Amino acid sequence: MLDSVQPQQPPQTGVQGHLAQEFAETLRLAVPMMLTQLGQIAMITSDLALIGRLGEDAVAAAALAHTVYFVSFTFGLGLMAAVSPLAAQAFGAGDIRRIRLSLRVGLWVALLISLPMMASPLYGEHILIALGQAPHSAALAQRYLNGLAWGIAPALGFIAIRSMMSAVNRPQAPLWITLAAIPANFALVYCLIHGLFGMPELGLFGAG
Repeated sequence: MLDSVQPQQPPQTGVQGHLAQEFAETLRLAVPMMLTQLGQIAMITSDLALIGRLGEDAVAAAALAHTVYFVSFTFGLGLMAAVSPLAAQAFGAGDIRRIRLSLRVGLWVALLISLPMMASPLYGEHILIALGQAPHSAALAQRYLNGLAWGIAPALGFIAIRSMMSAVNRPQAPLWITLAAIPANFALVYCLIHGLFGMPELGLFGAG
């Protein structure tokens, strides 16, 4: 009877070991991606904290500006989402050329669609007034949007690169970039808002 039981133990241990390995690999991939997302939220939060020092009107204007901005930006996010499965499929097949092609096409798409996507933020004041917002708040929101609009192409390009790196099981690089960007963004925004170290005092435009 012992002879009949012993051969069954290695496969069971093998299955458990395989599940543990898969769980560890999932955590190794998911944790950096999660921290990268939290890092981006930290940057937005720090921006709002700095804008809050400009007054309640500035905070309200920033909230309105983000509403206009993300309506168009979400469209770009949907297109950039295609980079990850294409790169993952090529990575599984061991086709390095297709991985590079997936990223290259994603970066070109990010650049091309950013141009029409800028139209919405650059005309944000007219959109907000048409939606019934107060002219003063809409004008303040437009200052913020004038700064945000120029970041659409770099933001989409970073998303394409982050998607490709995650697809090839290398999510650490976007995490380190995001962690380094948090203090750099905080310092730069603070200087541009208040005009420190020879930089112009730009207020909401500088925050954008």
